[in-house]
Amino acid sequence: MLKISTISGLIFIFVIVPVRAETQADVAPLSLAEAKTLAKRSNPTLRAAQERLYQAELIIDKAWTMVKPQWSATGTYTHHNTGMDLTYPDVTSIGTSEAVCGPFWNPDVGFCFTEFDTRVLQKQDSFGFFSQITQPIFLARAISTIKSAYQTYDLAKISTENAQDYLLYTLEVAYYGALAARKFVEIADNAVGIRQEHLRVARTKFEGGQTPKITVLSAEISLNRAEQDKKSAENSLALSKESIMLLIGQRREFTLVQPASPKQPSESMQEFIEKAKTQRRDLTVARLNLELAQEMEKDAWYRFLPSLVATGNLMVSDVKGFTNEYVTWSVGLALSITIYDGGLRYTYLQEAKSKIREANIQIDQTRQNIASEIRQLWLRLEMAEANLFKSRHSLELAREQVELAKVSFDAGATTNLEVLDANSVLFVSEINVAQEELNLQLAILRLQRSLSMYNPVGVFTTGATSFP
Repeated sequence: MLKISTISGLIFIFVIVPVRAETQADVAPLSLAEAKTLAKRSNPTLRAAQERLYQAELIIDKAWTMVKPQWSATGTYTHHNTGMDLTYPDVTSIGTSEAVCGPFWNPDVGFCFTEFDTRVLQKQDSFGFFSQITQPIFLARAISTIKSAYQTYDLAKISTENAQDYLLYTLEVAYYGALAARKFVEIADNAVGIRQEHLRVARTKFEGGQTPKITVLSAEISLNRAEQDKKSAENSLALSKESIMLLIGQRREFTLVQPASPKQPSESMQEFIEKAKTQRRDLTVARLNLELAQEMEKDAWYRFLPSLVATGNLMVSDVKGFTNEYVTWSVGLALSITIYDGGLRYTYLQEAKSKIREANIQIDQTRQNIASEIRQLWLRLEMAEANLFKSRHSLELAREQVELAKVSFDAGATTNLEVLDANSVLFVSEINVAQEELNLQLAILRLQRSLSMYNPVGVFTTGATSFP
């Protein structure tokens, strides 16, 4: 006959456990690769960067308008306080006698005009239409403006690509950090189990009169601390997941998937530095800034050249005027050159030369920064490897110490304090190993990303890398 406790246990196995398994199954796993895909599609910072890239592309269209025709049209309506007419004689109607001329006869002149025409010069309410088209034929500054627009777009494209890489790197750091936090939870949970077992043994020995009550109290205090550590680890895991959700631009429950460990570089440090100098985007940006400065110098020289523009005008009026036409048009060429502008062109020229010198300095500085940054990252990688090796060795010793302390305490050959110390050392050692494993992974990621990616802030300080 089954006992009530046995029946309750069966109910727990067949009812409670399946419900918990189903609840866990409802939470879909989120791999690192999937998280990167979501971040590329939904992260607001990256979407804003893509909009800035589109805006930079429009700068090219604006630059090309300098060499395209411009056509404008204007319609007018004007009300004058009065109209204006002009009356003039008809030169074909000439009279040579007083009988013909009548009141227009002037004997001193000897002839007169017998007929007159009236021409409207201005109506009191007049309408008009004016249209003009201009086509630049030679505009030297358009050359430098268009080239600079393409270079500006290239800069924006590089910045966008770097922003995406930096976002993915930040996501990798957050994801590996969340994995470490999950491991911290497992370590803390294991520590709780060890302390619960120790408390059980302490209570048994106290009930048997083998240990004083203070032993039980110490074990309970140790258990409470372990439970607090577990709760802190669980909160850290929740915070890490919150960071991941912010980076991918979505709020959803997910479980973590252990990715493949990042691979260390196969090159030597110097080979890695030389490779980075050919791929780093900040060095490419520095070179583009030099090209922009050189284009500015050309633009300054272009200001000394004349410009030639073809023009065409069309005017429609509701009065004929002196031309005796309602519609008039004209075409022409306009050649202009600045003779003196107060020395502004020479100022632009000197400014461009200064920017060229500055860009060359920036290129040299960027090369030095890249080499220094990679050396620091390389040393940090070696330090992480050494620290991980030492922490794993310490963990082996701590586990051995716990086993010896437990056996000795059960046999009554050691005190409760030694067991508590051994458990604490084991907990700290496991945490240290997990932390050093994370440090090594992050060191490899930083070094890998430094091959092409740079910090968008662009801050380089002595004794610290450009990465967080």
